[in-house]
Amino acid sequence: MQLQIFLSLLFITFVHVRGEMNTWPQWRGPARDGQGINNLSLIENIENQPPQKIWESEKIPSQEDGGFGSVISDGERAFISVVWHRDEPTKERILNSLVMRKLGLRNVNLPKSIREKHEQDRLELSPRLRGSKLDSWIEQWIKDNLTQKQKMTQGSLIAARFKQGKLAIPLEVIDKISKIKDRVFPSQEAWDSWLKNQSFPPKFVEEFSQGVPPTKRMADDVILALDMKSGDQIWKTKLSGVPAGRASSSTPCLAQGKIFAVGGDRLFCVKAKDGELLWQTGLGSQAIASSPLYYMGKVYVLANTLRAFDSESGNQIWENSSVRGKSGSPVLWFNTWQVSIVCNSSKTTFCVNPQSGETLWEGPGGGASTPAVSGDLLVIHGKTEDIGLVCYQAKKSGINEKWKFPKLTRRTDSSPLIDENNALLFGAGMRLCINLGTGKVLRKVPAKHDISSPILVGKKVLAYEINGSFLTSVPANPEYFSSEQKFKINALKCTSPSIVGTKLLIRKADGIACYEMGQIKPN
Repeated sequence: MQLQIFLSLLFITFVHVRGEMNTWPQWRGPARDGQGINNLSLIENIENQPPQKIWESEKIPSQEDGGFGSVISDGERAFISVVWHRDEPTKERILNSLVMRKLGLRNVNLPKSIREKHEQDRLELSPRLRGSKLDSWIEQWIKDNLTQKQKMTQGSLIAARFKQGKLAIPLEVIDKISKIKDRVFPSQEAWDSWLKNQSFPPKFVEEFSQGVPPTKRMADDVILALDMKSGDQIWKTKLSGVPAGRASSSTPCLAQGKIFAVGGDRLFCVKAKDGELLWQTGLGSQAIASSPLYYMGKVYVLANTLRAFDSESGNQIWENSSVRGKSGSPVLWFNTWQVSIVCNSSKTTFCVNPQSGETLWEGPGGGASTPAVSGDLLVIHGKTEDIGLVCYQAKKSGINEKWKFPKLTRRTDSSPLIDENNALLFGAGMRLCINLGTGKVLRKVPAKHDISSPILVGKKVLAYEINGSFLTSVPANPEYFSSEQKFKINALKCTSPSIVGTKLLIRKADGIACYEMGQIKPN
């Protein structure tokens, strides 16, 4: 009897969350399922009637300087949390990951025999092999020497190195410098001395010497509140933080009049009305992309381990050290088995008790995507090709696999959607629809969706394509998956759109933009 009352209260809470559709209070929306209001009257064709830009914010850094977090809103204000980086002068020379990327020091993660063959063939390439003939030669080399998975992860890098020919940085040089990543040299002289002792080709010694800047990375943990009507800044909260790079890409959570956000190495809470800091707590971990979840007085986040914090004080309540990772975001799952927190770890998927943190179930899945739930069904976009898209069903006796769709794709970061009886995946280079009950593939078409997670609104899927260059509107009905409309939007890649009523909030490379997606009636 007590359990029935408890579950009823939880269901009421869930219905209340689903009712807050004129807000977008957290990553993936009100119920963390990527869904907005179904009965909205949206623009029928965004190619013929492009969405009107209402406003664009002042500059907000992204990527290496501000991560890839998405925007949330309470309907009146738009909020974003950013680990806001800057460079300050220093005598030191720091070989961090950003500097290494700018210098072209990219590791080739292939077996030794293939690496050696690649280097030998690269050095022996005839300078007369150019243009389309070189492209064909490279294509054949990759076909002959790499597996399908290696082609996806390393093919473009191998091709680029062949095109550079003898000018490409030798792999032995890359390997040696990679071993000292993040080393701090006290001065330019010390850095130059190290380089000269490595017997590198003079060309690269000079290039590397000048390529490490006389600056060091600093950062602040920032939350911004913008007016939904104008985009003007209402308030800004700034805390001195740590530089954590582009991996710090968490989306904040709005609940109970508070905003919970993950910074460079902390979880902190501010008042939504004015940004006043209420509490902060160290996480003992940096570069976190997991987005916090609020539920019944607790805040959950995957910060190396899955943890729950008291929403009033920030004190840690429990920690589940079996759930490891920094990218997966937890979701609530209400079913006939029991209420649980579901979260992808680095390699598997976990269900845990929201009150105690006890592991209730662990199964194949894992990765950075956010699970989708509907009643007793759980859909996971798994990290490995043998898992692909998998559906689990909860029963009173436990959780069992219902079906799975193995696939081999380069990226597995996009989060699935559930539309009535169908599971949808707009990511990993495809549009995929699978019947939830049977596991039957209803439609699969190639598309240029990658890491970003789509949203479902007005029976249309809104998703980015080509690294955020286009917003694509596709009917959720799989029969019409090829009947898309596109709008040039230049969103920040890896982020996801947010819908507040008919207002679309987009994170761009240098700020936030708001578009009107509703049909505009003539006067």
